[in-house]
Amino acid sequence: MSPQTSRRFRTARRIQAAAVALASRHGLANVTTEAIAQRAEISTRTFFNHYPYKEAAIMGPPPDYPADAAERFASGTGRLIDDLNILIESHLSRFRGDREMVAQITQLASQDQKVAALFSSAILARRAQMRELLKRRLPDTDNRKIDILAAAIVGATNSATREWVTGPDDDLISLARSYLGLIIASAELLND
Repeated sequence: MSPQTSRRFRTARRIQAAAVALASRHGLANVTTEAIAQRAEISTRTFFNHYPYKEAAIMGPPPDYPADAAERFASGTGRLIDDLNILIESHLSRFRGDREMVAQITQLASQDQKVAALFSSAILARRAQMRELLKRRLPDTDNRKIDILAAAIVGATNSATREWVTGPDDDLISLARSYLGLIIASAELLND
């Protein structure tokens, strides 16, 4: 059973959906953990078994790269960009049905410092994961290049996600691929 299909994960996502809906409607300051638990149809104790506080519930389960796709990427031998596109598609495809909730989380992060800090922390964690995957894939590569590439990849996928939640384009995967393709073109600006 994958982590995304476990009962614990489904409960965590239900709590997240309740927290985001309530905070978006009433403002985060006006929402209690008890109200979130009631809306998610769980006990307050169950809430605290999943999240330490309501802002963590807004962020939900960590959006780590799927383990099987990450392993295929790290041990892959194809073109790096092709294997990267497969990894990112596997990662982002899990969020296709959550466009409105991702938009609400982004909005809440812009309004609340604690949610913003958790949002930034999640991005840094994903960047660290990407860095480790790239190190495994390219063990003889200068670590400075690995760090820069990991930052660019995560930055590109975050930019694609922001455009997806605010723009007219419904295809998150296509947007992500186009943003990943801009990494090389952006680096070429340094030669101008």
